[in-house]
Amino acid sequence: MYNSSSGDYFDRQEKVTALEEQAEFRFSDQTIEINGAPEREKVMRATPSLFPLLQVAPLVGRAFTAAEGEVGAEQKAILSYGLWQQLYGGDGGVLGRTLRLSGQPFTIVGVMRRDFVFIDPEVRLWIPAAFTAEEKTVHHSNNWYDIGRLKPGATIAQVKAQIDALNAANLEKSPQMKDILINAGFYTAVDPLADMVVNDVKGPLHLLWAGSVFVLLIGALNVANLALARLSLRRKEFATRLALGAGRAQLLRQLLVENVILAGASGVVGVGLGAALLRIIALIGLNDFPRAYEVRVDVEVVAMAALMALATGVLISGLALAGLSIKKFHGVLRDDERTGTGAKGNRRVRQSLVVAQIGFAFALLVGAGLLLASFRELLRVDPGFKTDGIITASISAPDSKYPDAPQLKTLVDRSLEAIRRTPGVESVGATTTIPLGGDYNDSVILAEGYEMKPGESVISPRQVSVTPGYMETMGIGLVSGRYFQGNDDRSSAPVIIVDEHLAQRFWRGRDPLGQRMFEPDPTHPDQAREEKTFYRVVGVVREVRLEDLSGKGNPEGAYYFPLAQHPSNNFTIAARTAGDAAQLGNALRMQIATVDPELALFDIRTMGQREELSLSSRRTSMLLGLMFGVLALFLAAVGIYGVLAYLVAQRQREIGIRVALGSTQSGIVKLVLREGFVLMLIGLIVGIAASMSLRTVVASEIYGVGPLDPLVLGSVALAFGMVALGACILPARRAMKVDPVMVLSEQ
Repeated sequence: MYNSSSGDYFDRQEKVTALEEQAEFRFSDQTIEINGAPEREKVMRATPSLFPLLQVAPLVGRAFTAAEGEVGAEQKAILSYGLWQQLYGGDGGVLGRTLRLSGQPFTIVGVMRRDFVFIDPEVRLWIPAAFTAEEKTVHHSNNWYDIGRLKPGATIAQVKAQIDALNAANLEKSPQMKDILINAGFYTAVDPLADMVVNDVKGPLHLLWAGSVFVLLIGALNVANLALARLSLRRKEFATRLALGAGRAQLLRQLLVENVILAGASGVVGVGLGAALLRIIALIGLNDFPRAYEVRVDVEVVAMAALMALATGVLISGLALAGLSIKKFHGVLRDDERTGTGAKGNRRVRQSLVVAQIGFAFALLVGAGLLLASFRELLRVDPGFKTDGIITASISAPDSKYPDAPQLKTLVDRSLEAIRRTPGVESVGATTTIPLGGDYNDSVILAEGYEMKPGESVISPRQVSVTPGYMETMGIGLVSGRYFQGNDDRSSAPVIIVDEHLAQRFWRGRDPLGQRMFEPDPTHPDQAREEKTFYRVVGVVREVRLEDLSGKGNPEGAYYFPLAQHPSNNFTIAARTAGDAAQLGNALRMQIATVDPELALFDIRTMGQREELSLSSRRTSMLLGLMFGVLALFLAAVGIYGVLAYLVAQRQREIGIRVALGSTQSGIVKLVLREGFVLMLIGLIVGIAASMSLRTVVASEIYGVGPLDPLVLGSVALAFGMVALGACILPARRAMKVDPVMVLSEQ
């Protein structure tokens, strides 16, 4: 269950009886000391029930006890195998030692196995989740993940039904929020764990799987065509054997043995090439692809390759045998191949296979073209900020050392001043949400006097806190009003800046400047919590693509608070430099060390690197799609060439007669070209139909182009036309060289 609250978890412990075990977890970053320097590590805070639910035990030590899930007893830690080796060199006496996380002491009670990975491979520590009595009743503060193990015989549908009933009962307890939540479409997603594991890559994986299957089908159809051509040379042999009493089962066994051995040998070569290609593909960004560490040639891959090779061999044999059964054997024995007409039924089968190849290849190339066009459109997007010359770095201040707003403000001010003194830095600012940084927060906000329409729900735009100078440093354009100033602190009136999207939502056709906004009271959504929560709009800025360049991540817009009025322990510094921003990482670390040597400066990246990283999965999908598309196009061209070459070879006598009766070379060429282009035209029609059936899969992975973009369809069709022409030229030239005297004199 995604985006759950602590109150939901404790309610479900009692009410959701279809689950035999439940756990709750979330991720955070903590500072620890490694080799004498503070470093940030990803930590999972989880209820003690997590490890029993997963049915895993530590390699060394023990898992958390139920008592360690209570407030006051939760200062325990379990290390990952890698962190154990890095910090303690694999010392078995690590149990009972104290490890300081963000200034707090934690006692080490266990070490996980080397191969243990749950959800995120970057997690290096696990600590218990403990809740106060108040936290156990909090709902709709959805910053946790829930996981459960089904009871024997129970189903996900039963779990969902029980959770829906529980949600409905909780809504009745909060009548003020009921309509708001219903209008917002509130529900709890209940999905298999596997869906969560692959959630970030589900779309690209579907596309890549489709590409692989299409290429395999095209290759199988091509080999089947070659098998039919070979079978044509052996038709009389097989017909004779059938006439002499051999059964079709015997012929099928022979074909199966021949084709399965061929497919098996190809599979072995393919596995070897696949292992080599993994290293090559890494050059185009596979290592930046989510969960790329799991991509390797292992036993499962080899087994799947063997299974696919076997299936391909069977498919080819079946098609070949179907070609043999087009005519009855006695008809085959009476055929006079010198007529040049050949077996018409056999030819139709081969033509149908080529049409299928063209259709599959066209659909695959259209998908690759859409990914390419989408990537091009994303590169043209104005993200709302500048990327050149900007370096960013994050700080997480421990609560134990910076417990209140004045101390946090002092830390931020001193950090910015230290960075400002760095040679080459022109301007600097700080924010709680750096664009394309992967860390976002949204919160409900309303405009004073705004009346919601019937059925309209509250919205949760991105909430960002920034310092004066941040927006100027990032190049975020000011539409009207002003940026934040140094005197926008806790001693002055609360202020807010909204982006254009939010301004249009609440004040379409009116001036937002001077208007007031508030965070609604959960029990009375149309009212502010208290007078302090009214924020006066002092500026409107350009919309910023915070989550990704497509803008899908923040459809409701964003609003900004002064960091001094809304302090946070976690913030990111952005500095604009005159030179190469990538060279300033060490200088920034040294400056922050002068402020507090125990603070870790982490996630140091230029904005250009963040932009590249945000596009990495799309770039990898695009390049792999293009590779599949080009390969499919090549195989389709080979198929067209094979059919036409076979046609010319089988119809040499007919062509010789045509020439003898006065047909010109151009007429012979037209005969061959017409055959090829008819096949291509029918194949393109099939391909367009296949592309339409795949448009829902492709739609989620493209931006700025339609699933049936005319430019992409036209470009792919033109490419096929050129390739088909090239594939037709050689058979056409061979047909031109047919000597009627030589052909007609053959006995």
